[in-house]
Amino acid sequence: MSDIDLDKLKSMNFALPEYDLRPMQSHIAQLNRQQEQTIRAIEQARAEKEAEELRRHNEIVAALKEAGEKGATIVVGDNAKDVQIQQNTTGSTQVIQKAEELDYEKVKDVLTEICEYFALPQFQSAFGGNSDNVKSIVKETLDAVEKKEDETLIKKSLRVLREIAIGAAGNLIASGVVALLGTLPIG
Repeated sequence: MSDIDLDKLKSMNFALPEYDLRPMQSHIAQLNRQQEQTIRAIEQARAEKEAEELRRHNEIVAALKEAGEKGATIVVGDNAKDVQIQQNTTGSTQVIQKAEELDYEKVKDVLTEICEYFALPQFQSAFGGNSDNVKSIVKETLDAVEKKEDETLIKKSLRVLREIAIGAAGNLIASGVVALLGTLPIG
């Protein structure tokens, strides 16, 4: 071991080269900011769309209720089925056989089960900022079902609820809501 000259090792430079990582870190930070901005823009657009759908739904429900109270107005909705209108006729009758009547008890059971999802922490993450709208629609529709109100309005509410849940697809809670609503004849 005496053949090794340690003085030669002392003169060698074993330091690693220094790299300036700041430009790369800056670029990565910029990409992350752009991605966050894009995600916020998408979430905002989705929230605005859902808010507009809810506003339109509430507007239609209010108009239909008002028309029903007045009794002289006929409103045919966008998903009208089995509609018969007869005016200024004396002594005539019409009979319509409805293929699918709303089973109020089944709807009540489905909505009650959806209400149980409200307590789960995943519910908020599934519907995000729209979770209050979902809760509101479910509670109002459940109230309408318990009062056995107009089944057309109830079905319309259930369809809006289904559309919101489909918009939150990819989440187990939202998929459960869609599956539950799929058991109802709501068109």
